[in-house]
Amino acid sequence: MKKNSLLKKIFITTFFFSVFNLIYAQQDPYFSTYLINPSIVNTSLSSVNTNNNVVIIYRNQWLNYSSTWEMGNNGNSPNTQILSLNMKSRDKVYSFGLNLISDDLGPKSSFNFSPYFGLKKKIGNSFISFSLSPSFKSTTLDFGSLIFVDSSDPFNVGGKETQSKPDVAFGVSYFSNKLLLSVGLKNISQPSFNFGLKDLVNKEFTNITFLGKYTISVDRDLFVEPYLLLRTDLISYTFDVSALATYKEKFNFGTSYRYEEAVVMFLGYKFLKKNKLFVGYAFDYVTNNVSAKSATSHEIVFRYDLPTPQLKKPIRTPRFIY
Repeated sequence: MKKNSLLKKIFITTFFFSVFNLIYAQQDPYFSTYLINPSIVNTSLSSVNTNNNVVIIYRNQWLNYSSTWEMGNNGNSPNTQILSLNMKSRDKVYSFGLNLISDDLGPKSSFNFSPYFGLKKKIGNSFISFSLSPSFKSTTLDFGSLIFVDSSDPFNVGGKETQSKPDVAFGVSYFSNKLLLSVGLKNISQPSFNFGLKDLVNKEFTNITFLGKYTISVDRDLFVEPYLLLRTDLISYTFDVSALATYKEKFNFGTSYRYEEAVVMFLGYKFLKKNKLFVGYAFDYVTNNVSAKSATSHEIVFRYDLPTPQLKKPIRTPRFIY
């Protein structure tokens, strides 16, 4: 019990020290439905959910945004798609899976392939999980879609340039029936993309993510989970304060505030036998720098629970039928 108590104090101290000192945040793709697919935030969080599942997410950010670049038939709004596969071993000790992320920002687009492997260990009435996720990121810059004021600009080279770099991420989470605390590191190798131009630097700084959650039981059918998500690259920071309510283990509704960005509303419902299919929708309303963006973003998520592999039943002989 002393070991469990000490571990909890270490996590709480680290978490709240980071919050009150306003560590700075990352510029990775935003997702409002991270509450449903937390392995996107930190792959060690895959151990929290005991079910195997596949998750599909589509996000259209700043719908009807009018850009200063040419995007052809793709429209002007940044959009991101995710496919996640989250699996467990039969004893639930090991987790493994992958995240595929396609992010289209107009002149710049990227594709990220990130498999992961995790380990969960029980400590008293709680658990601690670790994960390691190597990744492979391919980024394309379309110089031809950019509009230059000076046609002699050295970056006005036309055409497309693609570069690919490996990377690695690490995560650790502590969770019990009520409390969850998580720390994740991404872009540990800090990959840099210059797209063939010596003077162009596009470095992805190490990204640190903190996620905290506490479960409050209102009554037998309703419980509420406040969340705090803090993201930083040690240069800038952002955070989300969220609350998600679940009614009769089928209906979800919640709200979120993203610092200097947006207010978010979320709805979700579980379908099919044993609630295998979850469908959710998030609506973002931009509250900051509205003149430089479009007012709304939309996100939809589908999660389907896969069958859990069962241990083979013992075959009994006629001599030993009992």
